[in-house]
Amino acid sequence: MIKTLFKRYSHNLLFKWVGGFGLSVYRLYENRNHRIESNGERTLLKKLVRLQPRLIIDGGANVGKYAREVLRHCPGVTLHCFEPVEETFRELEKNLQGEPHVYLHRKGLWREDGPREIVLYPSHTHASLFKLEHVPYEQVGTMTVEMVRGDRFVEENGIERIDLLKLDLEGAEYDALEGFRETLRKGKIRMVQFEYGYINIITKHLLIDHYRFFSELGYRVGKIFPRKVKFRPYRFKYEDFLGPNYVAVREDDKELIDLLTKS
Repeated sequence: MIKTLFKRYSHNLLFKWVGGFGLSVYRLYENRNHRIESNGERTLLKKLVRLQPRLIIDGGANVGKYAREVLRHCPGVTLHCFEPVEETFRELEKNLQGEPHVYLHRKGLWREDGPREIVLYPSHTHASLFKLEHVPYEQVGTMTVEMVRGDRFVEENGIERIDLLKLDLEGAEYDALEGFRETLRKGKIRMVQFEYGYINIITKHLLIDHYRFFSELGYRVGKIFPRKVKFRPYRFKYEDFLGPNYVAVREDDKELIDLLTKS
């Protein structure tokens, strides 16, 4: 009886405020944070440098903020940056000019090779292969960009090992992963970092799809938190679209898993 009465009368302003506060706390706890400095991405790079990474791919390099973090914490690493939007790519070139061992590619990563139409939004640094709905800004145009399949890029460039494949592709992460399927199957990629968030509602690629994809290829999935990565089995409650960043590591790579899980 008490439980029934509680539920019947809980829809009021007081509980609305309590619910909103609880949701804010949950978002904070689940690390809904896109700042490299505090969301755990910088911590991950600091840990990775202990394993002396040799090659990193930055998919969706934008104007080079993440690339700068890589070069700061992993000196001497070979870095491949992919950015398909011409105006953004010019900014990327300017920001990384003169950096040795950095290779810039005016292409996007996708499951197939060839041209695709990309949607542009108010800032030239914000573009997506998907038309974003229910966002507080409108698209300002489209353009055709060149896409490359990861497996082909790896094969043509004779790449034997990728220490980190980082994907921030405004919703195209899962499609790009499909393009690296064979490279992943062969175990040539030690770790993948990918974004997951509200845009996955539009792309229809859920967190469970990523778990299934990586599980089939022998990888474990974990979420990046400020001080460590939590490798945890999939639960429906994690399908919250909060993101922002997850990693996948080969199940047999105990050295890397142990390193990432330590605070």
